[in-house]
Amino acid sequence: MENNNTYKTRTERKQIEENLKTKQIETEKKLEEKRKELKDIIFDDKKNVYKKERKAEIKKNENSKPFKTNIILSLTYLITIIAFIYLVIDSTNKINQIYQIVNASLLLIIVTGFLISFKNSFFKNKTAPTVITSLLVISATIFNGLYMTNIIKLPTQSYLPNFESKNLTKAINWTEKNDIKTNQDFEYSDTTKKYNIISQSEKAETLTKNIDTVDFVVSNGPDYNKEIILADMTGWNIDDVLKFINENFLNNVSINFEENLNIKKDTIISQNKTGQIKRNEPIIFTVSLGDKAALSPIKLKNLKNESLLNASVYLGRNGILYQLKYEFSNQIEKGHVISSSPKAGTTVKPDELIILTISKGKEIKVPNLKNKNMSEITKWMVENNLQINYSDRYDNNIKSGRVIESNYKEGDIIEEGTTVDVVFSKGPLTMKKFDNINDFKSWADTNGIKYEIKEEFNENLEKDKIIKTSIEEGKNINLEDTIIVYVSKGTAVTIPNFNGMTKKEAQNECDKLGIKCTFKEEYSTKSSGKVINQSIAEGTQISKGDTIVITISTNKKPNNSNKTSTSSSSSRPSNGSSSNNSSSSGGSTSGSTTPSTPPKTFNNIYVQSDWVNAEANPTANCNKIKAGIQGQTSNKVNITCSYKASAEGRGTGKLHEDSPYQVNKSYSFTEGKTYTFIIVS
Repeated sequence: MENNNTYKTRTERKQIEENLKTKQIETEKKLEEKRKELKDIIFDDKKNVYKKERKAEIKKNENSKPFKTNIILSLTYLITIIAFIYLVIDSTNKINQIYQIVNASLLLIIVTGFLISFKNSFFKNKTAPTVITSLLVISATIFNGLYMTNIIKLPTQSYLPNFESKNLTKAINWTEKNDIKTNQDFEYSDTTKKYNIISQSEKAETLTKNIDTVDFVVSNGPDYNKEIILADMTGWNIDDVLKFINENFLNNVSINFEENLNIKKDTIISQNKTGQIKRNEPIIFTVSLGDKAALSPIKLKNLKNESLLNASVYLGRNGILYQLKYEFSNQIEKGHVISSSPKAGTTVKPDELIILTISKGKEIKVPNLKNKNMSEITKWMVENNLQINYSDRYDNNIKSGRVIESNYKEGDIIEEGTTVDVVFSKGPLTMKKFDNINDFKSWADTNGIKYEIKEEFNENLEKDKIIKTSIEEGKNINLEDTIIVYVSKGTAVTIPNFNGMTKKEAQNECDKLGIKCTFKEEYSTKSSGKVINQSIAEGTQISKGDTIVITISTNKKPNNSNKTSTSSSSSRPSNGSSSNNSSSSGGSTSGSTTPSTPPKTFNNIYVQSDWVNAEANPTANCNKIKAGIQGQTSNKVNITCSYKASAEGRGTGKLHEDSPYQVNKSYSFTEGKTYTFIIVS
């Protein structure tokens, strides 16, 4: 019994131990789970705290950007925008407008990219914007390099080229193409080729849109009327003389060779002129040929394109005779050799005759010049090396600025250098408004207009003021017609009967009527001191301000019965001025009249240079001369003008070299006489 209980206890004990062990394992397992759970909780919280702390740090960094950096970056961008706007606006005045706009745009884009990349790379650690900005800088550099090496070409704005030393035709073509007005002023020049431009009024590369008119100074070639000093060249070598001739543009030189055993060959023996001469004066040099017997045959060189002077010297110094003939040539310059006969390379002996064919320049067939404009005529002149004499006149049929007529008709054949007279139309002459008759007369005389003057009394207009004309203001004038001008005689005054009045009474009556009275005395048996005669009959109408001669009776007999004693009394016109001692031509005359006043002469009247130097307009300058002289003398001095081309090259509108009156000199002018000034047309 005891043994069984022991066994049972042992079994139970074992069972209890196993249960305890199981419980212990379960407890440890639960503890492990608890520890793990706690561990996860602890570490997850630390991780979240780190994240929160990191976010807070980033936010703090973002919120703590340097204030100065922000200011600098903002100013940089503002300045870039201002620069962009300025460059775009400024490009409107630049030839390379598109290029400047492209560069301004690239600048704005690059700076914008730089600011973005700076912000992102500095605060967000991103590199893409920086790379893009770098690529933009590289692209801008490449673009400018390609443009400057002309690999890339961009459109440009139209601009004025530099026409200096260029032919006038090119300039005219450009101005016509760009619808720009042009004026040409021709000047002589020893350095610029004829019809090439010496200077231009607008700077080269000025934009076309900023130009209305361009003035060109054009070379007219050397001035052959210019005076030079010709030294005595006796003893000079002919080659040195030729050099002097070419350098000084002497264009009328003859060189003769003659045998001379005492003077070295090719040496100047004599010349017909020395001292101050004009370039175009005929000059003859005589050159030594030396011993003619010593001359040898020569193989004739090619004289084609040689000037006649050089060719004649070459032949003369070799004792060869020559004969000239002239032909037109489109290839050989005028005055130069076209060919020789015999031909070049032929052996020629002294005293043998050869024929030189000299160019007359190209054959010019005159086109139909009528209705051509100034530009077309100028281009035709330049292309054919012609001289043009320009003049103008009014014409009712031909448009202003177009050719009316020329001294050569269509189809005529002319040579280079020919002077062609061309008359341009000023359009129809229209009637102008004139206040007084003197202004009208000046205008009508200048333009060759026929007129007739009719006088009428008019209470509303002063004397010599124009009432009306037969052609209304603004209407076209037929130059063959006669214009009738109605001129005011002023207010009409009816002459009373002065007979029997005293001098004082007569004077008072004259003052009352507004006329001037001149008194004279005449012996009479009638009452002394009373009016016995008047130069204008009673009832006659005269103009207010006109003069009447009144005769006063005197009982004093004159010493010489053939003489009439006259006296002048100072009248007292209503305007307070002194009366003129002259009689009026109007009305009837009874009794004796005063002798006619002799014409007045004005001395030391100075002809001023500014009357003709201000503008190149012959008609306007004629009017200035007339107004200037009559302003110093009176309207009774008649001034007229004639027009003529200048042989000395004086400018249009200047006084001609043949004019009897020149500027900066003084002359005398007499009333009633006519004085004619010659003006360059």
